[in-house]
Amino acid sequence: MEERPRPPLAGIVYGDFAYWIAIVGMIIGIIGIVLYLGGMHQFIDARFFLSQLWSGKTAPEIWKMATGKMVHGHWYLHKLSYSDAIAMLGVGICCLSAVFGMWATCITMLTSKGKIGTLFFILAAAVTVILTLSALGIISLHH
Repeated sequence: MEERPRPPLAGIVYGDFAYWIAIVGMIIGIIGIVLYLGGMHQFIDARFFLSQLWSGKTAPEIWKMATGKMVHGHWYLHKLSYSDAIAMLGVGICCLSAVFGMWATCITMLTSKGKIGTLFFILAAAVTVILTLSALGIISLHH
């Protein structure tokens, strides 16, 4: 019987963190979507939102029509009594799974030995910092 190579510990740690946090985010998101499409306490009316999407409107156009302004960042954190905000929280948690996974990977890589382990730690730390700053909204690709 052929033995397969074992994946590196940092990869296993990242996978476990990202997987389980993403699963939690998906469950929250699905609950929010079911409540939203069921008509439960909506920040933006689902019928209006879906009809605007089907008519080809962009996200900024829909936001401006629905709220009078474009909403940026983590708007949903202050509106968790709304079903669509709960769905967005689920999406946000799924996105954060990569950040938490990378932090766990960096901590795991601290135990790596040798020059190549140090290089991998430095690269992982750089990616972790970039992901964290992006998640916090400090850096972004658009203005």
